[in-house]
Amino acid sequence: MKWFYILAAVLVTGMALAPLLLLKGEGADPYPGQIVRWDSYESEVKSVDPATCGDTTSAAVQGNIYESLYCYHYLKRPPEVIPQLGAEMPQVSEDGLTYTIRLRPGVQYHRNPCFGKEPGGAWATRTMRAEDFVLAFKRCADYHINTGLAWAFLSERIVGIDEFRQRTRGYKQGDFSRYDLPLEGVQAVDDLTLRISLTGRFPQMVYVLAIGVFAPIPREAVDYWLATEDDGRGGRRPTPLEERRTEFREAAEVVGTGPYLLKTFERKSKIVMVRNPDFRPDFYPAEGAPGDAEDGLLADANRRVPFVDVIHWDYVAEDYASWMRFLSRQTDATGIPRETFEFVVTPSRDLAEEWRRRHIELSVSTRPWIYWIVFNMEDPVVGRSKSLRQALCLSFDVENYIKVLRNGRGKRAVNVLPSSFKGHDEAGTGPYAHLDVEEALRKVRQARSELAAAGQLVDGEIPVLQLDIPGRDAASARQGEFITQQFQKIRVRLKITYSDWPTLQEKVNNKQCQIYTMGWDSDYPDAENFLQLFYTPNIEKQTNNANYSDPEFDRLYEQARVMDDTPDRTALYARMARKIGEDCPVLLLSEPVSFLLYYDWLKNVKPHPCGYGYGKYQRIDEPLRKSLGGR
Repeated sequence: MKWFYILAAVLVTGMALAPLLLLKGEGADPYPGQIVRWDSYESEVKSVDPATCGDTTSAAVQGNIYESLYCYHYLKRPPEVIPQLGAEMPQVSEDGLTYTIRLRPGVQYHRNPCFGKEPGGAWATRTMRAEDFVLAFKRCADYHINTGLAWAFLSERIVGIDEFRQRTRGYKQGDFSRYDLPLEGVQAVDDLTLRISLTGRFPQMVYVLAIGVFAPIPREAVDYWLATEDDGRGGRRPTPLEERRTEFREAAEVVGTGPYLLKTFERKSKIVMVRNPDFRPDFYPAEGAPGDAEDGLLADANRRVPFVDVIHWDYVAEDYASWMRFLSRQTDATGIPRETFEFVVTPSRDLAEEWRRRHIELSVSTRPWIYWIVFNMEDPVVGRSKSLRQALCLSFDVENYIKVLRNGRGKRAVNVLPSSFKGHDEAGTGPYAHLDVEEALRKVRQARSELAAAGQLVDGEIPVLQLDIPGRDAASARQGEFITQQFQKIRVRLKITYSDWPTLQEKVNNKQCQIYTMGWDSDYPDAENFLQLFYTPNIEKQTNNANYSDPEFDRLYEQARVMDDTPDRTALYARMARKIGEDCPVLLLSEPVSFLLYYDWLKNVKPHPCGYGYGKYQRIDEPLRKSLGGR
């Protein structure tokens, strides 16, 4: 792989030539007179339907076009929940079981054919109503829609929602009359009042209501885009029940309330979002975290957003190709490929001065997420032998993994809770979250005995293990090679399958993987969001993808999830994390650190730990971009 290293050095030292290398002369400006935010994405977008969103790339797109009841303040740290479509924070009953939410009046949906036409011929719109949230919750509970992430937050928590889901099973997939069924726990009191009733206390509910999967959905969109089709004569006709889709998949079908409209959605090609001309008055924050004013992040305080007319993303599968686009000033920001990192970032993790002179800046940020290798606990080999899982954890040189494959961009994960969360420090380092090859070999001998008793050895040896990795690029191949080398130290053999992200997700959901690489990016800043990944009922809901099940863990989780933020709850979080550390359903890798490069014509850059939909706050200094040769 030496040629990657040599090529990187040539490109970095010859950056003055970079604007001549790529994409110049692509043709006429596709957005004349408009301010465009140019970017690349490398993971396929799984969904443009809120109900089925469960990955970070899809959430990054959807956050600009859909909105939720609440969101996170863009600048404040630690993250602070604020109203978005809600007019104010929810009124919570004294027993914590009823949330009454007043909605912001006058919020309009994107203009769309589902609303018909206005007298002048333009597509119509209408204002958001509480019943649209009721429909959103019903769709997330619908048996016929794969809503794993959304459903996990609702089941057993909202009054009557499990019964509603069971009733939808009796309907044909294309029969949307099931949305006329009542849902006791989610009701529209009037057009601007929503009431949610819980089965038990759930203090994290306000965080859940800030997740985009529960964005409002107008019934007109379901009836028009999913229940009817073009009749070939300029009208619509009912689609046969057996041919109806349950999920919005195309740009024209997206009907949100957000600052941008989804104009183009071409899978593995490009995504274009354009300014919503009907977006209500919204303004850049007037306050932030300490240091924001000094960093220029309050220069646009109280200015109306969005600032950018068009957000254009091109699909670029290889991070090195994305890097080349950035060097040629065809995109505004980029990550840093492994091969070029040392030329760009100093040992003290600052941006090298020569890059600053080229009007490039560096943002270093962390999110509460953890990368890990997951063991399928229902597998007859890795699920049957705890000693084998412990051996694999002990054999893995995580520090070298971070150094070699990530340029040191991260720190070792020592338990299943991010280090910024309550419960992490109290849980401490897991008993197998360190390198000890000698102890790993002893554990392998124990594993042979366990697997022999279960009849799972092949010719007296541990069978070849199957590892799935998302991605088919060079970085994925290097990861596979590194993992193979780690397990070879204890004479455990691997067969690796490489696939794209949606394919891996489907295999995981169908329990077709034995071992796979993945991670969890927190939906909200509370340890419960990570611990629910190991709760037995969440196996069926497809968030417990390790298929881990333990009665003691479940009991502790059920006790903790109804508690307010107290030292007693933190102690329970720590006990659960230690339990997972002993059982090893995952091999802990890293808490990553993100390094983002951007040209200084891009303003208001501050990556958020857990929120999405902040494209409206970014601004382009167009005269500066033009003067520096940007597109």
